[in-house]
Amino acid sequence: MEHVALILVCLAVGVGLRLSGQLPETAPKVFGGWVIYVALPAAALHSVHDISVNLEWLLAAATPWIGALLAIAVFVPLSQALGWSRQRTGALILVAGWGNTSFVGLPMIDAYFGSNRLGLGLFIDLAGSYLALSTIGITVATVCAGDRFDGRAVLRRIGTFPPFIAIIIALATNDLARPDWLDQIFEAFALTLTPVALAAVGFAIRFERIGDRIAPLGAGLAYRLALAPLVILVIYAALGQLANTDAQVAIFEMAMPPSLGASIIAMNHELEPELVALLIGIGIPLSMATVPLWWLVMGAG
Repeated sequence: MEHVALILVCLAVGVGLRLSGQLPETAPKVFGGWVIYVALPAAALHSVHDISVNLEWLLAAATPWIGALLAIAVFVPLSQALGWSRQRTGALILVAGWGNTSFVGLPMIDAYFGSNRLGLGLFIDLAGSYLALSTIGITVATVCAGDRFDGRAVLRRIGTFPPFIAIIIALATNDLARPDWLDQIFEAFALTLTPVALAAVGFAIRFERIGDRIAPLGAGLAYRLALAPLVILVIYAALGQLANTDAQVAIFEMAMPPSLGASIIAMNHELEPELVALLIGIGIPLSMATVPLWWLVMGAG
């Protein structure tokens, strides 16, 4: 419950900062810069340390990649059919295509499955969500923010994307001993991820402008909270693994609300920031009702 309270408080802080008029309208860009260049890399470096990878986890780690690719397959033709802009398409792919597998997902795993499944949750978060966001996600953001596709520019953005670099370093040094003071530094910076990212989202929320965004908002939330986990559930059911606890954890993670990291990338690329903020601001509280429903659907209890 404290995680839900923190989410709501941080969103309210962001709204309050905007209403106070003490910060410029560009404040979310500053918040986003901190998240991308400091908090996300620190979270990756802190999370990956002495993690023993189970080969059976590979399919679970692939589920965020499947969710992201499916989002492209869904939202590109939908946007073309409805005449939505490239920026709106990119916002939907990024924010609906990735789930919040860390701040919301890990506490949910602990609460529903127990702490012994947190290792799998971390692996899904890092090898799945983080790595897919650092490659597919940054490609989508770059393409949707520009006028034309430039392969070299995309590869350059991926190769210089701080979270991607941090993931590579983290994986390469996973088995190396690390001094406690260094781990404490990584943890301290990582802990700023959620409050700063949520404050940026809260600052950008304009509930009064929801009227002309009902359709994309509904489409994004329907995909994130219903279609994406349903597809993963069907895949595991087809493989005859639906009763497997690891499979249930993967499906559960896919049911998580929109990703804060993806939202910050979308806003930093000017991909309809107000729609992004609404997807986060409504999606996270709404998921508190939909996630338990997926628990019941899976029969995990």
